[in-house]
Amino acid sequence: MLENFLNNNNLIIFYKTIIIVLLVLVLNKLNKALFRSILKRHNKIHLKFTRSIITVFIYVIGIFAVFKLIKPNTDFTTSFLTSSGIIVAVAIFAAQESLNDILSGVMLSWSRPFEVGERVQILGLKVTGIVEDITVRHTIIRTFNNSKIVIPNSVMNKQMIENNSNRDSRAGNFLDVLISYESDLDKAISILEELVSSHELVLITEQTPVKVIIRDLTENGVALRVQIWTKEVGENFMACSDIRKSVLEKFKENNIEIPYKQVEVINKTIEQIEK
Repeated sequence: MLENFLNNNNLIIFYKTIIIVLLVLVLNKLNKALFRSILKRHNKIHLKFTRSIITVFIYVIGIFAVFKLIKPNTDFTTSFLTSSGIIVAVAIFAAQESLNDILSGVMLSWSRPFEVGERVQILGLKVTGIVEDITVRHTIIRTFNNSKIVIPNSVMNKQMIENNSNRDSRAGNFLDVLISYESDLDKAISILEELVSSHELVLITEQTPVKVIIRDLTENGVALRVQIWTKEVGENFMACSDIRKSVLEKFKENNIEIPYKQVEVINKTIEQIEK
């Protein structure tokens, strides 16, 4: 058996296979190095996808070249090919799924609904995070609790995607405050406007003025609303938190009541109830 393997024909096939494997590895390394340099300057989704496509293409060509060296004329090869119908059927089905993901990846990289590093919300999946990478078959999203979510490209291509990253990174959020009907409404509005206007993170422009409105008249009190604008989302959360704290302090100083539910506990003895 060893003598048969060591004949000239098998040795040539063996050496050629080694050369092909080495070429595949070298080409893959060069591909990664080239795109690593490109992506440092232009971290775009279509470049990420192109890198993955080229990687797959290199491996496919390498596998095809190796199989071309092997002549299917041995008993083992013939037996394997004739008895692997189920395996072939499963492989074709898997290839269809993969092809669907690949074509969806092409559509995503062409239409560019998002770029790497942008904050997106996948509405149907209720997933929000930063786009970290896109491969031939998957889009990778890093959530804000540092989890990595891998979504097939065919699924991504069918979803409604809200892209929260654009050139204008300003963030606006509503701050709602409820005061009692007995409180001084004008005073409450004045305090709220002053606190918002004086906060260092609040962005005030002609397009984003500080204006308190009466949002609703509820059964518990008057609902006031003001929109807080900041340069980015992270600053908005901090600004709203600071302003809420200041509102509590200022309203307390000026006898402006924020209504809340109270439970009155009545403790009576059985004799008192009977009377």
